[in-house]
Amino acid sequence: MIFIGLFFCVIALILIFIKVWCMVTGKLVEGSIVGYVRGSKGLYGFVGYNYRIRLEYNGEIYYSTSIDGVTVTNGTIPKKNLGAKSFVYFNPKSPKSRVALKGVHRLEWMAFLLLVIGVVSIWLGLILLE
Repeated sequence: MIFIGLFFCVIALILIFIKVWCMVTGKLVEGSIVGYVRGSKGLYGFVGYNYRIRLEYNGEIYYSTSIDGVTVTNGTIPKKNLGAKSFVYFNPKSPKSRVALKGVHRLEWMAFLLLVIGVVSIWLGLILLE
């Protein structure tokens, strides 16, 4: 149980680090959501899609994948937020890297939940060892 808790805590810290790194090194640029990229597939029909963002920076057009996304349960490609304008944290030094959406906090909540589950698992594992 302690190993699982440590694993969850490490994953949560990596997710938080990625989001903060995108925000610190990126510049705030306006973009629009033009599509989705399948990020993961889980059990029982859960499929995670990351947003595909079109943005313009210094007269050039870039297409980036966001670290934030949407999850659907029926396996179809979502149509939610297509064409929506949003601000993203874009790093011009590495334009092929992922971007973070401003004002979307789904990744932070998932990381926080993983961190809480990890800490509780470590705590319960230590209690059971005594």
